[in-house]
Amino acid sequence: MKTVGQLLQQTRMAKKIELEEIAKFTKIRTSFLESIEKDDYLRLPNSAVARGFVANYAQYLGLNIETIQAMFRRDFSENQYGQIVPRGMVNPVNRLNCWTPKKTIAAVIFLGIFLFMLYLVYQYMVLIGPPSLKLTRPTEVQVVNSETVEVSGKTDPQAVLSVNGQLVVLDNGGNFSFKIPLVPGENKITVQALSKSGKISQIERRVIFKNE
Repeated sequence: MKTVGQLLQQTRMAKKIELEEIAKFTKIRTSFLESIEKDDYLRLPNSAVARGFVANYAQYLGLNIETIQAMFRRDFSENQYGQIVPRGMVNPVNRLNCWTPKKTIAAVIFLGIFLFMLYLVYQYMVLIGPPSLKLTRPTEVQVVNSETVEVSGKTDPQAVLSVNGQLVVLDNGGNFSFKIPLVPGENKITVQALSKSGKISQIERRVIFKNE
């Protein structure tokens, strides 16, 4: 499918007319005529001038101006800067916004990398931070009438746990549960979890033993 520039050039050459002759008659610079034949309208001053030059050139060669203008509209349009450009280049931003399979793959890869980085950050914070520690028993200011009380909860499996200075064995999930003796009156229970980095998490409870 021929463009306007190709049609004008072929018609001119078929009639054995030099560009200088057309430039002299139409008052259009030879360089502008060359640009039209190459469909390089960015070299022309603006869109209005480009359309006028094309019409004058076609009229000189005896071509149907309406046909030429229709071909011109088919292949070219005006961008936001008032320049004549190939129609496929008028809305490059809209084309960039179209979602494609490649963009989907890139987004999935990026999301995977992002989640992996979050996981590394989380692991690093766990490593350098104090261990988690949750105490389910005893409750705060618990009153009992037995000589022992159950101390149970959960911490990091890699942590070292102690209750009132006594080491406690954890299961594989970091759970612990054992009983400690009480003295009459108020008893202070201190549970500590020590991480490999030396950070400590501590919970204190008060248990009141009423010997009735």
